[in-house]
Amino acid sequence: MAALTVFLLSCATGTSPRWRYDSAGEARQYKRYPRNIAVDYFSRFRRVAYVKGNEPLEAFLSEEQRQWISQYGQPEYRRRPFRSREGEKVEEWVSLAHNKLTQFVGGGVVYAGEVTDMERTMIRLGYPRGCLISQAEPEIERLTFIYSRPFDLEREVFSFSNGKLVFRQTQR
Repeated sequence: MAALTVFLLSCATGTSPRWRYDSAGEARQYKRYPRNIAVDYFSRFRRVAYVKGNEPLEAFLSEEQRQWISQYGQPEYRRRPFRSREGEKVEEWVSLAHNKLTQFVGGGVVYAGEVTDMERTMIRLGYPRGCLISQAEPEIERLTFIYSRPFDLEREVFSFSNGKLVFRQTQR
């Protein structure tokens, strides 16, 4: 029974390290991205990426999440928990008033940074219908989101490089 419990817990939390280390051996936070970012109707059925900040249940918050709330207040937006590319279950909180995005894995802060153009677009439009991911240089990833509505020929295309909007086009 104990072996089964350990196995199930290891599957639920992911095995990737909390930090990445640079060439000097210093621990660095890194942003988690969803394994499946587009609405594909197999792994993701809804377009809604972030929900308006309803108050989290205090009984289920970790100490680090309570500290976040005492410093920034209730999050304005919370992203629905997602599985990262590394297999972790990630919670993401956003405070637009403080321009703060924080990611939690297992209740602990794994990334804290500014809200990028990519998150602002996803707050407004939700998950894209399609996503292209490319990497031209190390540490510089480009994500291209394609938004369209059923039975409508208009498409909106957004390209982000490390979260910053670098290209936008509306196709009609």
